[in-house]
Amino acid sequence: MTNPATTHETLIAETDTSQPFPKAIVSWGIVAAFFIAYIFSFIDRMIIGLLVESIKEDLVLTDTQIGLLQGLAFAIFYTVAGIPIGRLIDRAPRMKIVALGIAVWSIMTAICAGVSNFWQFFVARMGVGVGEAVLSPAAYSVISDSFPKNKIGLPMGVYGLGSAIGAGLAFMLGAVVVAAVSNAGQTSLPILGEVKAWQIAFLVAGIPGLLVALMFLFLPEPKRRFTAAEAETKEPVPLSKVVDHMQENRVFFWSLFVGVGAVNLSVLGSISWLPAMLMRTFEMEMVHAGWFAGAMLIIGGLIGLIGGGALMDRIGGGTPAVRLKFCGWSALIGSIGALIFPITGSIPLLAVSFVLFFSAAAVAVGAAPSTIQQLAPNRMRATISAAYVFAVNAIGLGLGPTLTAWIGDTFFPFESGIRYAIVIVAVSGYLIGALLFYVAAKSLKTKKL
Repeated sequence: MTNPATTHETLIAETDTSQPFPKAIVSWGIVAAFFIAYIFSFIDRMIIGLLVESIKEDLVLTDTQIGLLQGLAFAIFYTVAGIPIGRLIDRAPRMKIVALGIAVWSIMTAICAGVSNFWQFFVARMGVGVGEAVLSPAAYSVISDSFPKNKIGLPMGVYGLGSAIGAGLAFMLGAVVVAAVSNAGQTSLPILGEVKAWQIAFLVAGIPGLLVALMFLFLPEPKRRFTAAEAETKEPVPLSKVVDHMQENRVFFWSLFVGVGAVNLSVLGSISWLPAMLMRTFEMEMVHAGWFAGAMLIIGGLIGLIGGGALMDRIGGGTPAVRLKFCGWSALIGSIGALIFPITGSIPLLAVSFVLFFSAAAVAVGAAPSTIQQLAPNRMRATISAAYVFAVNAIGLGLGPTLTAWIGDTFFPFESGIRYAIVIVAVSGYLIGALLFYVAAKSLKTKKL
């Protein structure tokens, strides 16, 4: 069978104006599909954050073990599988790969409902990570083939918004399920028998994702767009060439990857424990904590990803250097919110400062992929994006939730101690990120990209 990623029919030179980008309705329809998938991705990834107390009680776990389930277990295969999956996305039909990935993570999320100990849970969460490793590299590749390079900030921001809405809906959905099951009393299901509210929450989060996977089987595969020079070569770029390209531009790539990773560490180290902090510090009921945390995430994501993405497309012509400097300033401003929201005793001030904190992170989450797609050669995009996903999540997802829990268990071993762990992680990550965004922007003056 002919590889559709390497036939002449799919090789479109970006300089060839006779080959326009897809119609707006098609391009934005594709963005909408990936946006929906990203929502489901983050629901499955983050719902455990609301259910911390229930899972700890039923499975007799510590905060550090919960942190491992939220972070390291998920990140191991999410990061390790990312590079080979990125290579596959650069060569094969992307929509079918996405459909398979969604199906895998949805099934593994549902399997989490049947675990009875820490290690079973750990393995199930690893499976969720394998499936989700597909989505972002494919989305970045497809979206960048659907819009002009200087106009991808907004569509990337819309896609990235799925993470904020998904995380917010994870907490809200969990709250709804917990309330419904609590009101219904004892619940029994086939195979599983009597189940607790947290188990039903995983089933409700996972099973509908199979419908999203089915949707991607019927979506059109956008044609890959190449420069005239790239279009002359049919063969896929060897991995060694990708490594050489990144090595030649190592200051840029390392600064960007680690900078976003540091911001991601702050965010995931905070939101993974946000509902628990609200319940422990302010004695909120789980349902109220879920709705409150979810609403703050969605509002902050809207401001940072949509507002920030649109603004960066307009400032300085949407150039990579401008995007990176914008990220640096956003991280500095967001560090103020990071300092305030974990330790304030005022609910209104917590809400305002958390939205400031999270919207600043959302700017970086939307801008970094846009910058990579602007600069990376087409045949390297998914592989470089996978390397980006690997680095960002190894740092943020692999370390954030667990580091926060470890600091809390070790230095603040009391009921509300998690709030002090959050403030340490949140502020430190943002300041490191701001510095590295500036270094990345400065490196573009001598780039070989």
